[in-house]
Amino acid sequence: MRQKDTEEDIMELTVVIPALNEEKGIKDTVEKIKEYVPAAHVMVVDDGSDDKTAMVAEKLGAEVVRHAKNKGYGAALITGFSYSKTPFVAFLDADLTYHPRYIPQLLKLVKSKELDCAWGNRFGTSNNRMPFVRKIGNRMLVLLFFIMTGKNIKDASCGERVFRKQSLEKIDYETLPPGLDMITAMSKRIVKRKLRYEIIPIEYEKRSGSSKLNVVKDFLRMTRNILFER
Repeated sequence: MRQKDTEEDIMELTVVIPALNEEKGIKDTVEKIKEYVPAAHVMVVDDGSDDKTAMVAEKLGAEVVRHAKNKGYGAALITGFSYSKTPFVAFLDADLTYHPRYIPQLLKLVKSKELDCAWGNRFGTSNNRMPFVRKIGNRMLVLLFFIMTGKNIKDASCGERVFRKQSLEKIDYETLPPGLDMITAMSKRIVKRKLRYEIIPIEYEKRSGSSKLNVVKDFLRMTRNILFER
């Protein structure tokens, strides 16, 4: 009975994957999602890729929404949220740095505790393969987030989350930044608008291929979001 209940919950879920030139990694990501959340609707938002990302995803049965040109990580998520028709929406990256096995746990938390959203803390386990410079940057963001909000959120920029679709409306998701700094702006709005949330420890893996993150530029944008986002 427990397994049946879990499957029914998952049928109410869309998993959004923003992707830019992830031809080599998207196959494993979609397959892992289908393994851990088999009844979920998988949506890949191809953010102007010039490789076969969309073709690979479509062959695996994912819904593919395409941007004619690159608009940014945040813009891809916004598109995915707007196209989602299910009561719950999850998202994670296309490179398996975030593992889909946490999605059922996050979804269960949101449903059972009547939360608006739940996400992961990549610094809550011993298995964190984030590059050292990015770890330092994230620690600085955590401190700044605490200073600005009074909330000791250990990971304000984690990119694996589950939301109630209606709760995305509460943070005016369509006006979030279009870049990689979207997640910190999202976290700030969640706190300032008093949404109900919970955070769980998750593992973070080394990505396949090259990172799209510009460490300095994106760190400065995230800092700006924490300082000024309302």
